[in-house]
Amino acid sequence: MTDAPAGWDDAAVRSPGGHVLQSAAWAEIREQQGWRAQFLRIRDPLPVALVLWRALPFGRQLAYVPRGPIIASAAELSPALDALTALARRSSAVFLKVDPELSPSEAAGPLRSAGFRRGEDIQPVLATLVLDLAPDQDALLAALDKDTRWSVRQAEKRGVSVRDASGDADLRALYALYAETGQRAGFITRTWEYYRRMWGTLVAAGHARVRLAERQGKAVAGALVWRCGEREVYQSAATSDAGRSAYAAYALLWRCIIEARAGGARTFDFGGIPVDLARKDDPMYGPYLFKKGFGGVPRQFVGAHDVVPRALAYNAYRLAEPAYTAALRLVSRLRR
Repeated sequence: MTDAPAGWDDAAVRSPGGHVLQSAAWAEIREQQGWRAQFLRIRDPLPVALVLWRALPFGRQLAYVPRGPIIASAAELSPALDALTALARRSSAVFLKVDPELSPSEAAGPLRSAGFRRGEDIQPVLATLVLDLAPDQDALLAALDKDTRWSVRQAEKRGVSVRDASGDADLRALYALYAETGQRAGFITRTWEYYRRMWGTLVAAGHARVRLAERQGKAVAGALVWRCGEREVYQSAATSDAGRSAYAAYALLWRCIIEARAGGARTFDFGGIPVDLARKDDPMYGPYLFKKGFGGVPRQFVGAHDVVPRALAYNAYRLAEPAYTAALRLVSRLRR
């Protein structure tokens, strides 16, 4: 495994604009899955970029900077992108992909100037809701939609309790809920071993926390939250049919919000919502209706962008990649 430089996570994860997908723990996870990690310190302490390299046929390779580069200010974005462009060309990459969690107004111009083009998204979240945690707990509760506040209280009346999870047994409970939710919603779920390693590694590194909502001693909802800089991110969540009837997801999300505030987070990020909030056919529209009852302001990300030193190889890759994704979906359906 590639060792991270001293202080890497302080800059890449814990700085105000940091992200878990730029952590040494994420590098470890991806290296176990066949990627090669490069820790690129463009300046000290910022900008930085965890660059993940993947071998392709015929001696080619691609590079991906998940949710990076990490910068301290808008002025640092252009030099960071220039450094990544130079790295891609120097390394004979077919392409190098970035997808920083920055708005189009912040990032579109610098990306274009550095030679990046809009690419295929790897991360599914292109828009989110962000809640300011400056108000006290009572004010946050009072600001909930009436129906949402009723649902939070109803969960308690129906015997739902929420606790922090620990150990493989609790991770396995989250996985069972996640697999059930995936089957109901039709999204890809991987094997238990995949999630055990991923979730367990991030929890052990202090970047993630799992919470379970229980009723009558049985887990009926679960959530995984990430701490990215000054944000707490509602990264993954799942609910059983029993949990849905008991409003467990409402109690669970409310607990995540108040614990984020107690832990010093300045904002709470609710995860994916539709880019176009008028699109009721968007798969994220249902979760959006649930999340918006807790408050928050919509925020949109610029999306994935590629710098392309090898245009012919890049076009060939883009033709082949959809078939690979379709095969993953087929395997997931067959497994279920």
